[in-house]
Amino acid sequence: MTSQTWRLFQSRQGIVGMTLFLALTIIFLYVYYGPSNNGVVSFWVPQEALPPNPGYQDSSPRHPTTPEEIRQRFEARRQRVKTFCSRPDYRKPDGGVDFSDFRYGFAAFRRLRWCRVAKVGTTFIKSKFFPQTKLQSRNLSKTTLNYLTKHPKTFYFVRDPYSRLVSGFFDKVMTAPNRWQDIGALVIRTQRPNAREEEIECGSDATFLEFFRYVIWAETTNRTRNIHFMPMHDLCDVCNKDFDFIGHLETIKEDLPYIVDSVGVTMDTNINITREIAHRMSSIFRVKRSLVKRCLGVYPMMQRVWWFFQARGVIADSIPLAASRAQVQAASTSQLTSWVLQAHHSTHALGSRSAQKRKFLVALFRQIPLSLRLRFVELYSRDFELFQYDPLPHDLYPELYDGVE
Repeated sequence: MTSQTWRLFQSRQGIVGMTLFLALTIIFLYVYYGPSNNGVVSFWVPQEALPPNPGYQDSSPRHPTTPEEIRQRFEARRQRVKTFCSRPDYRKPDGGVDFSDFRYGFAAFRRLRWCRVAKVGTTFIKSKFFPQTKLQSRNLSKTTLNYLTKHPKTFYFVRDPYSRLVSGFFDKVMTAPNRWQDIGALVIRTQRPNAREEEIECGSDATFLEFFRYVIWAETTNRTRNIHFMPMHDLCDVCNKDFDFIGHLETIKEDLPYIVDSVGVTMDTNINITREIAHRMSSIFRVKRSLVKRCLGVYPMMQRVWWFFQARGVIADSIPLAASRAQVQAASTSQLTSWVLQAHHSTHALGSRSAQKRKFLVALFRQIPLSLRLRFVELYSRDFELFQYDPLPHDLYPELYDGVE
């Protein structure tokens, strides 16, 4: 057990909780290297397995609203990273790979240098920066412009490690036919005992438990690590580079405008969910329709996609997929998309989607044995510490707080 895990646990639960942790960890080797439940954990969670719906009330905490408050928040984030990175145990071991060399890109007329952290809003951010005709530049002095061109300000974004991992599963495994035969197949091949040849060939039915175990295995063995699931601090080498801004996806609507404004640029940060829905539906049911038919079936795929949009809070979980198997199989991609959009527009009137998203995330993680969840905390401890995310939230670890088995 590492010192990081001890500090994280002690800060939340104390000695009594640690005793429980030690007892449960004894079974880790059996749970992790033993039977895999034969893949019985499904892609999605039955509605009856979900915790009670707390409703659509917006429970988001108050965010800073003035430029000075946002500036102070950015500075607090930078100082926190510097403080932790000054510790000897945070030094990168000799021979470590600097993944950040492959992650940098320029933006905002080359006045910004962005280290892209996979599964932290990269697609959204790129859509706002490019093409540059979307951006508006204020009149800056020639001296300032020359300086920013030679010394662009640097930034990266992070997010809660739990939501990032779920997003990786959704976007790179569950609803990504174009990644089934590489990531999906890898998960099944390494984590499903006695997997059939056709299961590995298609890679279409990897479960969240299998995916979770793959991530733990890859990070533990340092084999076939994937940038979409690796710890965030590794991707930008944050302890050896001094960034001007550390954005959080949870506050991107405030953080991103502030960052671009600091170099004299303004941008539109609105999210076009309609366009996002249409793009995803097209990539699945138009571009990869033949693969979907062969490896899963159009109707099961539509059920999966519907559940995904519910887990994202795009469709209310009270709105079912009403179309029959025959109707779905006969429908065009445009018709399938229209059903999702209709459900989304009905959902929009219900209010905030944050509570529903959290409910689905909790249900997914509660499928994972406690010992594996705690191993995740250990492997990603620096992400939790550096970026100030709760490593042991009550709803994801009821066993530690309520004695729930």
